[in-house]
Amino acid sequence: MVPWIPQIDDVLTALISLACRGGEQLRMPRVYSALSELKAREVLLSGLYFSITGAVCYSRQVEEILRSLVEKGILVTKERDTLVVRDQAAEEVRAGLRKKLPSSAYRSLQTASKRFYRVMFGKRTRPQDTSAG
Repeated sequence: MVPWIPQIDDVLTALISLACRGGEQLRMPRVYSALSELKAREVLLSGLYFSITGAVCYSRQVEEILRSLVEKGILVTKERDTLVVRDQAAEEVRAGLRKKLPSSAYRSLQTASKRFYRVMFGKRTRPQDTSAG
């Protein structure tokens, strides 16, 4: 199998799709700050760039990736700064990742996605992924 060389848009798509089961509301400012916080620990996020002004964290790169996910139908715009994860789309991405990635890369993404979920939504737990990885 050819080694997976992740592009940052693929990583972000995977994080959201693995973390969320559908219906979760992602406030864009919170997404920026969560990813900025995780960047220090997650090598997969090392390609992200942020500008931080006071308490405001922003990334044009993340904004473009989120817009792309809206165009692909994975996310749906709810309000000006809120996106909702579309159930079926997240499941399709997860199924594709399981098929095309080596298990070690998939596990790395799962671990990063769990951290992303905890940072985004606090200590609430999400439904367990019972599928084989």
